[in-house]
Amino acid sequence: MGQCRYCGEDAGFFSHVHKECEEKHNQGLKALEDGVRRYLKDAVKVNELRQLIAKVKQDSFVEDADIAVSSAKCIDEYTESCRWPFHSHQLDLIRDYLQVVGVPYQSVNVNGSLDKLCQKMVRGFLAEYFTGQKPLQRVLQICRQITSVLPLSSMMMQETYNYMLNQAVDNYMKDGLLTDDEQQRIDEYVRALGLTAPAAIQQTKMLKQLQQGITPQTNFHAPILLGKDEVVLWCYDGVTMWQEKVKREMVGSHSGFSFRVMKGVTYRTGGFKGHPVESSYMDNAGTGSLYITNRHIIFHSSLRSTKIPYKKIIGLNPYQDGMGVQQDGANAKRLVFQGFDCSFVLNIMSFISV
Repeated sequence: MGQCRYCGEDAGFFSHVHKECEEKHNQGLKALEDGVRRYLKDAVKVNELRQLIAKVKQDSFVEDADIAVSSAKCIDEYTESCRWPFHSHQLDLIRDYLQVVGVPYQSVNVNGSLDKLCQKMVRGFLAEYFTGQKPLQRVLQICRQITSVLPLSSMMMQETYNYMLNQAVDNYMKDGLLTDDEQQRIDEYVRALGLTAPAAIQQTKMLKQLQQGITPQTNFHAPILLGKDEVVLWCYDGVTMWQEKVKREMVGSHSGFSFRVMKGVTYRTGGFKGHPVESSYMDNAGTGSLYITNRHIIFHSSLRSTKIPYKKIIGLNPYQDGMGVQQDGANAKRLVFQGFDCSFVLNIMSFISV
């Protein structure tokens, strides 16, 4: 005889549940979820919700594990339906709910339902900073209030900060320009949170300075000798250099005919008429780092280093994943650098004085 997993009474052979008990359980869960949804819409008071939870636990075989699953489901729906701007009352609703639900926070958050809600609310207020609606210190104060109710790990908080920074950069750069006000907001945000500015912002700032005749100050340290007043503007790692090489060979044909003199010996009359043919190919010269300075393009690897002065460059061929460089000089061979976006280098050369 099997026992009903709800009421604990005999359920008959080959059965572990009474149909009526299962139906009562399902109805209890439905009533609970409907009540939670209405509460989150501010249509039910917290005391009414508390009474509902006690009732379904008593009458419908609803346990803490069931409440945790239903809570997470309703909070996911609530997170999906939430729209900016957010208000403090929404946070109060969640705080009161977590106090009356009667199950551990981590049980409700086992699949990250509360983390998602926290991140969405934090992102909304960070957006208010980037759109100029609230000062940064006020926004960070609000974010601390949110995480006091919905704790977020430091890693997830960092991910949220970086996500909003990248979103702001994308929005600011849609027109291809970065205003002084936008630059100031990003700089303040990065300093306050100890973040690293996205590459696009750093490069845009450098280009502005170069355009104004200012030599940017950077933190790049290169294992190469730099000239006077030369600074490294950027470094691309994992770049492969290809160098053009020329292969020479003789091609042509023989004239006359051949005849056998003896076993193993053949004599050929006439001669060979040929001419040299040259063909070029790109030889892999290794993988290393490509340093972009205000004077040179420098490739450095464990096998070799190459320095190309801007004033010696007579041609640049941009590729999707690199660029080709043609230098001035009778014996100069074409070089190709592969493994980076060359747009920044092209912009540097348009602003820099060589």
